[in-house]
Amino acid sequence: MLEAMAALDQISDTVQRARAMTRVLDELKGLAELRGKDVVQLLARPGASLRSVGDELGLHHTTVQAIRDSHLRRRRKAAEG
Repeated sequence: MLEAMAALDQISDTVQRARAMTRVLDELKGLAELRGKDVVQLLARPGASLRSVGDELGLHHTTVQAIRDSHLRRRRKAAEG
């Protein structure tokens, strides 16, 4: 996927490039959802904290918090809708 993203600027046709970028961005949304699920699961472990999960993932604890909060908001919104 990273190779495909790197090659986007090599597409000369504007319409084709825009379509390709749309596909990549749609895939990234799916990956963001999966990462949110994973972060919530990691935080549910006994003794886990924002800081400990951040250390494991190589992220700042506030980033872990933002990922968790965003994921939980999306879940609540989906449940309401």
